[in-house]
Amino acid sequence: MITEIVVADRHDTINHILKILRADVGKFKTIDYIYVTDKQKNLIGVISIKILFKYSKQTNLEDIMTTKLVTISPDTDQEKVADLAVKHDLKAVPIVVDKKILGVVPIENILPILNKALREDILHLAGIHKAHLNYENTLAVPFLSGIMHRIPWLLTGLFGITLAALFISLFEAQLQKYLIIAFFIPAIVYMSNALGTQHQTLFIRDIAIMGKELKLKTYFIKIILMSLILAIVIGSVLFLIISLFWKQPYIAFVVSFAMVITLIITSISALSITLLIKKLKMDPALGSGPFATIISDMSSIVVYFLIVFLFLG
Repeated sequence: MITEIVVADRHDTINHILKILRADVGKFKTIDYIYVTDKQKNLIGVISIKILFKYSKQTNLEDIMTTKLVTISPDTDQEKVADLAVKHDLKAVPIVVDKKILGVVPIENILPILNKALREDILHLAGIHKAHLNYENTLAVPFLSGIMHRIPWLLTGLFGITLAALFISLFEAQLQKYLIIAFFIPAIVYMSNALGTQHQTLFIRDIAIMGKELKLKTYFIKIILMSLILAIVIGSVLFLIISLFWKQPYIAFVVSFAMVITLIITSISALSITLLIKKLKMDPALGSGPFATIISDMSSIVVYFLIVFLFLG
């Protein structure tokens, strides 16, 4: 905040202000605006210095001042200050307490705030959050710490895929009878993973950018509806492919139906796991990837084989 600003009474004329500026302009650290007050020294208006020259020198300040004030309090977050400055195209933002102006945040202070916020947003888009900025430079992290930071998630994935393999072994009879079912295990797993990863990436980005402004209920509903449409499209294409190349429409229906269900379930789990990790105060960019991946793989395999068992016995 700077306090060396031009403050004038509402009844002062443009000529009076110009005389003050000519006589002692050096004492002001900013002259972008004239801040107009009443008898009680309450801030009631503001005038951009450039419009002073459009009017007669005898014009009263109250006749040309803008009364739609954009102000902040001393404890306003600095990023909020920068946001207001950009939104309202201001070169300085006045700080007001009980209608009294204390000073302003000038443009030379606002620009570094914008630069810092931009850098943080870029880091957020890359998956680097405040919760683990200490890991930004991989070479600077102690070797063992780097391993310990990552290995729990990877071991969780290994455990999960082992369970998935054991689960698949329960359906050995169906696989021997319908070998075509095995052909599409990678397709089911890959498509579920691909869609889930898309959702995670976009969700993490939206959390980073929008923060508390993100309306989770509306967001979830929109993503799930989009997933439903995508799942139906992908399932329909898969049905046509199997029917065309393998000439087995019923098998094609079973596999494509399983694809639709797994894609919807994966979409829900990808969003839910990312949100859960965030609420547990961990970085969703670091944990949601491997953890959500194994959940996606396991759920897609379980759903696939349960549907196969339901329809093919």
